[in-house]
Amino acid sequence: MSEKEPITREEKLSSEGIAIRHPIFLWFENLWYHYKWTILLVAFFLFVAIVCFAQCATTPQRDVYITFGGSHTVTGEEKLSIEQVFKEVSKNTFGEEYPTVGINSYAFYTEDELRALYTDPDTKDFDGAAFNMAKGKNTDQFETLQSYMMTGDCSIWLVNVSVYEAQHMSEHLAVPLADTFGTVPSGAYDEYAIRLGDTAIYQYYEALQVLPADTLLVLTYPYIAGASAKEQKYEQFKALYRAIIEFQAP
Repeated sequence: MSEKEPITREEKLSSEGIAIRHPIFLWFENLWYHYKWTILLVAFFLFVAIVCFAQCATTPQRDVYITFGGSHTVTGEEKLSIEQVFKEVSKNTFGEEYPTVGINSYAFYTEDELRALYTDPDTKDFDGAAFNMAKGKNTDQFETLQSYMMTGDCSIWLVNVSVYEAQHMSEHLAVPLADTFGTVPSGAYDEYAIRLGDTAIYQYYEALQVLPADTLLVLTYPYIAGASAKEQKYEQFKALYRAIIEFQAP
């Protein structure tokens, strides 16, 4: 008669109705306990990256971009209409081999503009909660615009005075009007910018008139990276910028 084999701890726990977990589950529990917030943050940013990649994969890329940063939220329909305007300008400037033009937009409002948006014009009631939410989003939009400006992917800008001054565009980024036109055009905002509302193209195309008339049109210098760093691409930016300002109604 053989000796009875000793009962293992696992067999004893099993006979007592206690579930035995695999070591890998214990490892995951320990990992989650110590790194829960790190895992959640990584998962969030991974999700955002996947969504952005999917959008980029399905959105047609343009040859050059014009960026709007001002007190108007551009709708999808308005964006298509504005792009159509600049497509015509590009085609007239470059011929059949014209570069396609895309529009980037970042809605950025001054605090007074935001207050007006959340104040009932009839009762003068102010929605403070909605205003505070919008104010936070407004700050995020400005920071995103700032980051985009540093990529060098755009050289033609349509910005409100707040963005223009906050970014010190006339001091560091903007090309003097005299460098492009030989002199400062009459009615210019300053030596570097022209009001969009004072241009013939704005007055001719209703599609552009959804943008505030006091939006400033600015050409910036090429960067060391991005689309503007490529000489041929930057020449397209310059030619398109000049064509926009010199546009004459047919």
